[in-house]
Amino acid sequence: MTGQANLHRPPLLGREEELRVIEQSLTDSSVVGILINGDAGMGKTRLAREIHRRRGGQETWLRADRVLSATPFGVFAMIVDLDDPVGLPKRVLEALAGGAQTPTVFVDNAHHLDARSLRLLTQLASDGTIRIVAMTRHSAVRNSWPFAELVDEQAMAQMTLDPLTAEDLRNAVEYSFGGIAAQAVLDIVDFHSGCNPGKLFELLAYCKRKNRLLLRNGVVILDGLDTDFDSRARDFARIDLEEYSDEERTALELVVMAGEIEIELMLSLGLGAAADRLVDLGDLRIVSDTSRAYVAREHHASETIRVSIPIGRSRKWYDIVRAYPDSPSERSQMLRTEWALGCGIDLDQREIIAAATTAIESAEWHRALRIMADVPTSSLSAAELFELAYLYCNVGQVELGLDLLAHCLHKACCPGLVVTAAVVWGNRQTTHRSVALEATDFIAALDRMAGYESECCSGGTCATHFAERTQAAKWYAADGLSADAAKSLLQTIRSVVGSGSQHDQESLSRRPDGDLLRRHALDDSLPDMYRMAAGLVCGSFELERGRPGKAVEMLTLVKRELRSLGMENMILGMLDARTQMERGDLAAARRSLQAPRTNDIAQLAARSGAGDIMQAEILLREGQIESSLRFARAGVEALDYWNQSTVLAAALGLAQYVATLNGESQMAAEFDVRFVRLVRPSFQMEYRRASVYALIARRLRNSDSEAERELNQMLADAEREEVFGIAAQIRYLLFRHFGEADSESMCRLAASGEGQEFRFLGAVGTALRERDAASLLQIAEEERSSAPDVAARCVQLAKDRLKHRGSVPSTIVSSELPVELTEREREICGLIVKGRSNAEIAEQLGAAVRTVEGHAYRLYRKLGITRRHQVAEAFARLNIDVAGRTMQKTDSS
Repeated sequence: MTGQANLHRPPLLGREEELRVIEQSLTDSSVVGILINGDAGMGKTRLAREIHRRRGGQETWLRADRVLSATPFGVFAMIVDLDDPVGLPKRVLEALAGGAQTPTVFVDNAHHLDARSLRLLTQLASDGTIRIVAMTRHSAVRNSWPFAELVDEQAMAQMTLDPLTAEDLRNAVEYSFGGIAAQAVLDIVDFHSGCNPGKLFELLAYCKRKNRLLLRNGVVILDGLDTDFDSRARDFARIDLEEYSDEERTALELVVMAGEIEIELMLSLGLGAAADRLVDLGDLRIVSDTSRAYVAREHHASETIRVSIPIGRSRKWYDIVRAYPDSPSERSQMLRTEWALGCGIDLDQREIIAAATTAIESAEWHRALRIMADVPTSSLSAAELFELAYLYCNVGQVELGLDLLAHCLHKACCPGLVVTAAVVWGNRQTTHRSVALEATDFIAALDRMAGYESECCSGGTCATHFAERTQAAKWYAADGLSADAAKSLLQTIRSVVGSGSQHDQESLSRRPDGDLLRRHALDDSLPDMYRMAAGLVCGSFELERGRPGKAVEMLTLVKRELRSLGMENMILGMLDARTQMERGDLAAARRSLQAPRTNDIAQLAARSGAGDIMQAEILLREGQIESSLRFARAGVEALDYWNQSTVLAAALGLAQYVATLNGESQMAAEFDVRFVRLVRPSFQMEYRRASVYALIARRLRNSDSEAERELNQMLADAEREEVFGIAAQIRYLLFRHFGEADSESMCRLAASGEGQEFRFLGAVGTALRERDAASLLQIAEEERSSAPDVAARCVQLAKDRLKHRGSVPSTIVSSELPVELTEREREICGLIVKGRSNAEIAEQLGAAVRTVEGHAYRLYRKLGITRRHQVAEAFARLNIDVAGRTMQKTDSS
């Protein structure tokens, strides 16, 4: 049994420095030991056990607890007889020393030490008789620390254990599941565990046992519809709540359930002092929007409280809160509605729908689904059906969402609502076609409205939403929009939907008018959701044209004037990051991917894939191709599982390109198969950019002549249609991987756009045209860290094509210096030449796959290559160079 426990014992991740500090404190003559502070689960005992093991495992280990804390000298009960008080301190000392000159005593749970035990240990340590490694944790109830006297006098070192870092968190998840962690998994595990090692590994063990996290194609992803995910985390919260007094726990529960509680009500219940104590601890805060009230800090314990309070007590508190004459905020009203539903209280359907609407607009999608669970859709208005349909589309339930959208059209009386519904449909019908909803249904709905004698909303279908000014009403509000004008907007939507997945001349001629989209995005008389979609598509087109500055203008409009939720918000983040990358600001690109913190599991799952894919592209720009592949794989699986097909093509194109650069040909081929299967006549964001990556990858892997022909055709079409951003991407990659360089075309293209690829093409094209070897060598130096293969190609051009002669400063062309490989790198190099995969190499060498990948990555950089099949040639060239230098040394001697 013990062996089995040790087999699954989690590693001490991220605690190497702490171990060093503890060991140093036991050899430092200026201190008598160390006090290790940390919350429960932070790993205090694990660290001390490791030190105890390293020191032979024979030194005294004491463990205090609540029971023994009431007994004088209770902590020594396991080493001496406490029933005989005669000479007890002396017998304790003899037991602790054990023959050692200055023994080290380990004291676990030192915060439970009784006063006499603490006094004796402190005295023995002060006298230099023993050294102490004590573990303690902060208590919400008591503020005193054990051995405080020694610490205050700096006679005892002190260390506080912090939560694990983000990298340690990722390593822990991947260690537990054996796969790459998608960002949503890291986010939800971080939220529930707080990066507390003990809680973290317990949670991961639970997730693995109950399949709460999914492993797809080697990637650990989050099921965003798993509403019971936090059931195990609730146990952690119950442990935390034990630290509070009964009054404090009651006050916290009351505020969490109600959303906010006015101070006067809390005082009338006799809980004012307890609530103020919670404010001091940071669990509550006081707001003064209308009247002074307590609100709770949201964390995983909040949801635990909401589902774990006994129904009887919960209903009693609800009745008290409902009877109190306050003016709660919209969020508080939403929480109180959910509270009432949980207590089985009957509510008016309008009240339930209003609460669900607030949840949707607050991006608390799971809460909205829970609130609306028992509301019959037949009783919903067109506007309410739209909100629910949009919610289901955002949480990956696209088929159900589109069916609800069809019901919405049957009841709709607003042309703006029809147009807005068409935007949602067009953004999600890539791989999901609803039998109940086709393009003609939108026209039919508008034809029906054209025959109305009454004005829109006169029957009250949407008037209530307009009056309440909900977000949904703002999405489709369009004063004066006629049915005929709406049909024109539908035609524009259909032109966008049909333009995204082909790159031939015919499809380019069908591209929607970018100037028209720009005018629509700026027209505040049109529905907000349509304007937002127009702005996003226009921004994407501007990037394809090589005009990131113009793209920024459109995206800034979307961010400033239009509130983006759901899939559109993910696309906005992707395009924003892309514009920053094109402008060369990778730090800003990363910042643009930082979404507001949320604990909504559906929100986390929805935004995970897009964020991972853009991180992959940023890492690719930085030359970190192995890390790029990990993020690309995570992004693909998250997007695919969450039905976000609008951006899946972009993810698959990038993933197969990066997999090819990493030498993972089989993986790249599998991504290519999925890419080809996905393609169909519908809108897919950045499809042309993805197609370029896919074709380059095929040509690299297979020397595919058809891929070469298609690339050349794409290049010609893009330059003719002035889609210069795509043209620049193609010319850059052709130069990078195949050495194709037309100096005049490169210079001409460089003048047609802005961004890194344009600047690079202009610099290389000018240097080639002017036969400027020094400039080529300078470009090589600039590219050396992020793209060593590009640097090597520039050096080769300087030497061969331009016939550069003479000495070259070593500071400019370090690639000319001899390459030195480590013994392990040479061993891995030889195995790669023999055709071994990274997994096979790892097994043969007895190393982790990630370790082999790291060696291979450094190997590629040293050899100035990017593909696995180039290793043999580069390794042979290196051996010839080494042999030549050896012969020169022999001759000279």
